[in-house]
Amino acid sequence: MEEVPSEPASLPYAYEKKMMFILIGATGIVLGIFLSAIWGGFGVVDEFRSKDWPETEVLSVEQDRDADEWSYVFFFNYEVDGEQYNTTFECHINPNDPGAATGDEIDVQPWHTACLLGTQEYLDMESIVYNPDDPTEVDVYPGFTWNAMLKIYGPKLGPLGLTIVGYIFLMRGLKGPTYGPWAKVSKGFTSAIEGMKEDKK
Repeated sequence: MEEVPSEPASLPYAYEKKMMFILIGATGIVLGIFLSAIWGGFGVVDEFRSKDWPETEVLSVEQDRDADEWSYVFFFNYEVDGEQYNTTFECHINPNDPGAATGDEIDVQPWHTACLLGTQEYLDMESIVYNPDDPTEVDVYPGFTWNAMLKIYGPKLGPLGLTIVGYIFLMRGLKGPTYGPWAKVSKGFTSAIEGMKEDKK
């Protein structure tokens, strides 16, 4: 009777390692996209959409004087097709900006909208653009600008770095240790560890 060759003992371990990389990679991808979504990072789409939004005259602007000292809260009153709307706009001062209010520095959370203008500039706004499909949605920074991208949406999209790292882990699990970016990183770590061992001798 012919014996059936047994599988190598290392196969289960190799399979578990592969699945570990796939699981870590998939988790990183989902987590990066999820965090970017809840922080409002996908609002970057509005930066492109709002360039075609219609403009309307601002009837009045009021500021919430009781808002936090690091926050600007404004109430815009405007009219669309004979109907008046009141929309709230809130932004947060970045203490690292040269034109920001003076005082103790605070940690401006990345999911907040940064103030790109000073208080008086918001109060003096004569017009804003609105979403024709939902007039309650306005944009005070219409169209694509690098300033808005870097100061508002850049931090919000930061978690997408997790997605990139997750993708590398996922492909490492699917394609093995020879996968391009993984192989380079792995080689770098190996060289660093070997260098540390040489220094200890």
